[in-house]
Amino acid sequence: MMGSGTDLALLAGVLGLSTMDDGIPNAKKIAEENGLQYEFTKRVLGSYHPNTVLVELTGGARTVKVLASSLGGGKVEVQEFDEYPFKFSGERPTLVIRHSDQKGVIAELSDILYQKGLNIARMANERSKTNGAAITVCEIDNIIEDTFLSLLKREIPIIDEIVLVQTK
Repeated sequence: MMGSGTDLALLAGVLGLSTMDDGIPNAKKIAEENGLQYEFTKRVLGSYHPNTVLVELTGGARTVKVLASSLGGGKVEVQEFDEYPFKFSGERPTLVIRHSDQKGVIAELSDILYQKGLNIARMANERSKTNGAAITVCEIDNIIEDTFLSLLKREIPIIDEIVLVQTK
């Protein structure tokens, strides 16, 4: 068991509850009601901030791993996403885009964002190897509509998946 309500806060986050949600003290019950199975284990995660956790979520045929640090006051900094080294806070709308590494993808993505009046606050790209799997993380200053995600997939067909991280 973790101290300071960390276990409840982590469950609440996985359930999509905000930091101000009245349901946080009941996160275990809410998780049970929603069929969420969970387990907490202590591990050494390297030289990250002392309040760092690795969250592994599995559902259907998909597993997602997020290594993130709690900085206090409800602030979080993601350190790794699916073992790719990235830093982002989630304080701004953030696109996490899985795609193939191909020349011009970043330019095309930047152009579409520009054409739609969206401003890039921060962008990072990592790839497994040349022409292999890649992930681009793009923090945006503007609110992103769900319809924009389908537009991006249409315009850039090598996109495999887009996850929108947006705080409530």
